[in-house]
Amino acid sequence: MAFLVILAIIAVLIILIILGIILDLYLGFKVKHRQAKLYSPKDSSCYTELFMEGRYFYDSLKKDIENAKDHIHMSFFIFRYDTIGQEFIDLLIKKAQSGVKICLLIDAVANHAFPKKAVKRLENNGIHFAFSAKTYFPFYFYSLSRRNHRKITVIDGKTGYFGGFNIGDEYLGKKPQLGLWRDYHLKIEGEGVRDLQEQFISDWKQAAKEKIEGPNLYPQLEKGPVAMTLLATDGRQLEEALLEQIQKAKQSIIIGSPYFIPSKKLQQALLERLSQGVNITILLPSKKDHPFVKPASYHYLKPLLEKGGRVYHFYQGFYHAKAFIFDDACCCIGAANFDMRSLIWNDEISGFIYDRDVIKEIENMVKIDFTKSTEVTLSDVNNRSIFEKGKTVLSNALAPLL
Repeated sequence: MAFLVILAIIAVLIILIILGIILDLYLGFKVKHRQAKLYSPKDSSCYTELFMEGRYFYDSLKKDIENAKDHIHMSFFIFRYDTIGQEFIDLLIKKAQSGVKICLLIDAVANHAFPKKAVKRLENNGIHFAFSAKTYFPFYFYSLSRRNHRKITVIDGKTGYFGGFNIGDEYLGKKPQLGLWRDYHLKIEGEGVRDLQEQFISDWKQAAKEKIEGPNLYPQLEKGPVAMTLLATDGRQLEEALLEQIQKAKQSIIIGSPYFIPSKKLQQALLERLSQGVNITILLPSKKDHPFVKPASYHYLKPLLEKGGRVYHFYQGFYHAKAFIFDDACCCIGAANFDMRSLIWNDEISGFIYDRDVIKEIENMVKIDFTKSTEVTLSDVNNRSIFEKGKTVLSNALAPLL
């Protein structure tokens, strides 16, 4: 009898904890959306350079850091203290010692293991360092879910980077269980750099509680040939921006993303476009770095496959790229994934590109990855084991957090 009482008490405690977490998330979300900043999309014209392999991105970034004269502003979701991470730290310290002002901002939760000795080393060498998106009370679990997922680098106010790569050895394909890492990252020069600079300075002020000032933050920038709209989001506006492009598409939509957990509005819009004869192709990783996202994705992929959509799984490593292409009219590339976490939780930065040559270049990148993928058919989805289908049902319950 005593044993049953203990079990009942434990069950009640677990239920109360779960209800407490749900209440924390709900109230935090309601408060956040009431206080959320609405960003104005920034139209600009830029020069662009695309990267789809970590080694080329890192080589370019290192070169620009080495050539910095005034300041370096870096924000990453993940900054590993591994081989490549320490290489960047050494380089940043070298530049700081030469008089270049450096601010490094990394996400607090994603980098909880970032060693204190590394922080001390950075600060002792004159580098300004801060963690972004720290957890807080009374909404601990809500703030735990809210992450700064932007990856922004601005050098001398003239050169900017944003996209999907973080700093870590795995982005060079050095994590055996994931293998080759596929991602897309954009380097820009011209007007758009000002917008990246403004966003970094805003994020820094919020995280570090200090204002970045200086005479060389906003140099005169020339117009470039590529029309682009930069959109910063913090759980609002991205859904509306993507919905607008989906509804405009007349011929084709290509979605490349490591995760596919669309909102109800986006899922419905994709189904409607399929009914109107628009070709929709989705590229996802075959390997997974998250236990729930891939099983949950089948809940959304099955209806799309039933209406004629096509789905591919990238097998040559891990597909972490984010590219959403709408006809030859617009391409969205940046930090945001096609999932609920990017849509309603994370701070993201996305570039909507309207230059047909650049869109074609990105599309060709994605098509290269299609050749390293296998097609997932409706039969494949329907013939999964009972166990795998059960994982989809259970995982889908967590979809709002994925």
